[in-house]
Amino acid sequence: MSVFSDSDFPALGSSTPAKKSPEKTPAKKSPEKTPDKSPEKTPARERCDSSLVAMVYRQSEDPGPFHKECFVCGSKGDIPRGEWSYQVFLHDKGLCEECCSRTPRIEILKRYICETKPEQCRRWMESHGGSMRELDVVSEWVIRGAHLWPHQYSDEVKDADIYQVRWESIYYWSVWVREKRFKGEKVAWYSTRQKKMVVGTVNKVKEGGCQVYRKPETEEEEKLGNFFQKDIKTCRLLPPLSQEAALKLMRKTPGMRRPADISPFKCCGPCDRVRISMRSQGDSYSVGWSGPNKSPYGGLYCKDCYDSENIHKKDFNMQIARQTYSDYEHRGFGGVYVDNWSGKPGRTFRTCSCSRCSCPSPGNPHLKQEYVCEDCGDKGNGCQGWFDRRSSTGGLSNTWEEEDHWFCRKCWIREYWVLGEWTTKDDGSKWFKCS
Repeated sequence: MSVFSDSDFPALGSSTPAKKSPEKTPAKKSPEKTPDKSPEKTPARERCDSSLVAMVYRQSEDPGPFHKECFVCGSKGDIPRGEWSYQVFLHDKGLCEECCSRTPRIEILKRYICETKPEQCRRWMESHGGSMRELDVVSEWVIRGAHLWPHQYSDEVKDADIYQVRWESIYYWSVWVREKRFKGEKVAWYSTRQKKMVVGTVNKVKEGGCQVYRKPETEEEEKLGNFFQKDIKTCRLLPPLSQEAALKLMRKTPGMRRPADISPFKCCGPCDRVRISMRSQGDSYSVGWSGPNKSPYGGLYCKDCYDSENIHKKDFNMQIARQTYSDYEHRGFGGVYVDNWSGKPGRTFRTCSCSRCSCPSPGNPHLKQEYVCEDCGDKGNGCQGWFDRRSSTGGLSNTWEEEDHWFCRKCWIREYWVLGEWTTKDDGSKWFKCS
């Protein structure tokens, strides 16, 4: 008699009926700068989608009463919050009622054999014998005690798991299995000969599968060769670290989490997914290094979005703009109070926008100062924007008294964190034109 019912295997990724979430109001465009401010430039805000700026501040939004996605099956809808909602590493994803009504072992089985229909799962179980050792070993590799979800354990067990390792392990697996495999990646799989999990490396990625190899583990295997190679379906591959091994690694890492270069992260690009990806080929200095591609102006990006959105080119344009039009080196007047400065009545805090002054480090006095953006009118401290001193002259020297304009980070990004070209004129001035 089978221990599974037809309701245990709904179609993978099927969406549960849910109410439509209200659409967000698009960000309001800020007024254009006056022509005499920078006559040689084409305002990038007319060509740049406002969503690029919105994604920078996406993480500051308040969470709603529901999660919008199940991290296990990926179904969309209003998912009530539960014990898992307090885990930051879940990236505001929840556990839907359908998945919660089954066990982690069943969800792992469905993805392990790439089948979702009950008769297909039963056929697989019958062909692998009644002991189901393979399923037990595979599920225990992902999460110990796979017969219960972490929130279903007794209070005594949950209190002992102070770092929520069970939630972290099942969530890491759910993100890992959605990623594409690549050559040289460390993976694990079930060895039918040894009746246990083994760890190896992807040698070649094929359609629907991979060629993997591993080093011998015993003296008998060493006599047979230097390594063992086999072809395997992609769905049969698992993360190289078991829950137990991951826990040992996290205990050695500050914050009791996986190291940043292998942890899941929320991509700020158009995919809007939680990813575990290789670095972009554009980062020639770190090709082959796992982890997110970080932009100081846009956030974290997966390899796909980093390349498709040309983030490295946007970062370059923004950096050149700051070096050319703002304060690249520290100004001597940085951090002083001046009375009635350049037609500004009252007491003014004169400072610069070099990397040291604009860095929001603890104790930085610029964090206590308030400025008003001369473009959009938003207020911010000295670390939430930069001064524009030479955009009207193309980076050439001028009087600081006349060019003392402060613009918020959002307006700088909208103006220069876009694709475009820099041109240098005969007088040495540099001008930017967005594409």
